[in-house]
Amino acid sequence: MDVVIRPVNDRFLREVAFPVFETGVVDAVAALEGLLDHVQDDRTRILVETVLSRGVEGSFFTLDAYHWLEAAYRLLFWEWLPSLRGGWQISSEYVGFAGVLDETLNLALMIEDNRYPYWDAELSRQARIDFFNRPATNRGLSSFLCGRWDPFPAFPPDQAVMTGGRDPAYDSGEQLAIADWTYRSMETVSGWAASLAPKLASLLRREGDRLRPIAIPETDEIYDFWMGRRERPPMLTVAFSGLGSTAPTWVRDLGALSRLVRDAASLEQGLTSIIAPPGRQATYGDY
Repeated sequence: MDVVIRPVNDRFLREVAFPVFETGVVDAVAALEGLLDHVQDDRTRILVETVLSRGVEGSFFTLDAYHWLEAAYRLLFWEWLPSLRGGWQISSEYVGFAGVLDETLNLALMIEDNRYPYWDAELSRQARIDFFNRPATNRGLSSFLCGRWDPFPAFPPDQAVMTGGRDPAYDSGEQLAIADWTYRSMETVSGWAASLAPKLASLLRREGDRLRPIAIPETDEIYDFWMGRRERPPMLTVAFSGLGSTAPTWVRDLGALSRLVRDAASLEQGLTSIIAPPGRQATYGDY
């Protein structure tokens, strides 16, 4: 499975998209008509009007899947800005991060969990399986990648968008919501960005302890790359013990993931993510 992460305009989601999804759980017609009152993007309006013209009864579950999914992806993964005509219009696609879910989750757990055994292939694989099945919110970025919502949303996310990437859950009693897609607010993302420096430094210290007495001469260069103070990762003379020959790839990808979090925070944006089986991105090119 793959995971795609993009920045998102918090205000648009909170004022437009989420209220539409909440209404659509009960009355899809009212939700879609309300959406038309707020969006000025021609393609999105055509998609919504097409869905309405084909007849809608009940909730979002009754919608024409193809046209609604494209519209929903535009709402969630494109950049929306206030329009001079009133309402909202699309500016462009955000530059995001895309990767294999298992490999990306490995990166996130390396950052967030000091006890994650990334150096042991079998133990780390089982740890990722266990976490994916029961993502804990005290590992914020990792649970985000796995589709766990925090805070609990006012609507079942799988009723708005479903890709088949994972089994959904929505339990108001336990305040548990898990779906193929999820979101974190700009306040949460800002907190992640602020905590990156000590977490990345801790990861390098742990790896230094593991390799001792062998030193990692590129430690400072790796850290500077991860923190965005260096454009390219250094050439590694000593591979991370838990990463072997693929260490340069992991160092590069961890830098890309860290940069996405920092950039979203600097733009005062939230983040959205979506899980999809391999090949699905090619089907829905509007991610």
